[in-house]
Amino acid sequence: MRAHSLLILSVTLAAPLPALAQNQVPISRSERTVEGINRSIESNSEIRGIQQQNRFENNQIRGDIQRQQSMPQPPVVVPRR
Repeated sequence: MRAHSLLILSVTLAAPLPALAQNQVPISRSERTVEGINRSIESNSEIRGIQQQNRFENNQIRGDIQRQQSMPQPPVVVPRR
């Protein structure tokens, strides 16, 4: 029973170690370079997505404005007093 408890405890404590290893700062210069390049690629991808979304919204607004301008304006009617 005691050996079983120790086994469960050791497995429980050992489980988070691989996750911790993934979050370590790269040691070598080449690893730091690769991490920097990866961050740059991710940032560029996020920026590109934001730019695409902005372009889409701007085009939607332009289309709305063009539709409104192409419609005939209703005459302005001033009620008599």
